[in-house]
Amino acid sequence: MRPAREYGPDRGPNTVADLDALPDEGKQYELAHGWLIQMSPSVQHDETVEDLREILAPAVPAGFSLRSPYDVRMPDGSIYKPDLAVIDTEAIRTARREDRRAVSGDDLLLAVEVQRPGSGSRNTVHITKVNDYARAGIPHYWILDLDDVPVLSVYALREGRVYERIHRATGDEVAELTEPLAVRFSPASVVTGSLDG
Repeated sequence: MRPAREYGPDRGPNTVADLDALPDEGKQYELAHGWLIQMSPSVQHDETVEDLREILAPAVPAGFSLRSPYDVRMPDGSIYKPDLAVIDTEAIRTARREDRRAVSGDDLLLAVEVQRPGSGSRNTVHITKVNDYARAGIPHYWILDLDDVPVLSVYALREGRVYERIHRATGDEVAELTEPLAVRFSPASVVTGSLDG
């Protein structure tokens, strides 16, 4: 088995088989259009994801489950791991029963990405995934940027499988959302861990 360093961003294209053949070195990768992208978590990132989970969990509608991270296959075969995903529970059961590699984008109601500054994945989160998640038919996509002043960008799928940004909240500004989940919080409250929203 080749070490993961032999799969760098300058080596490719790669396949799902290459992704699955990576050694277990404690690192996670996504497969984006044939290129392996190493995920770069941090304590701030991981704790922010957990705080978001606490906000979203009570609002998840019946018939859906909240997962983190979860492999999602795009129409072109790319495999992404949204930081949080609201997934059709029956689709999860079917994928498990059939031992599928991943669920499909059509199985998601919402994908959420937490973007850490300096992680090297800003273009992937803000450009590539905006396009790919839309093409995959994911109805809602949220990005929480962990900048000095945190920003929440909320996208909704429109006709032609393209996203429209329908809401943006910055810092202490409270986002009051009704779709796909009824939640209320400010980006700053999530990033600082003060969930009084």
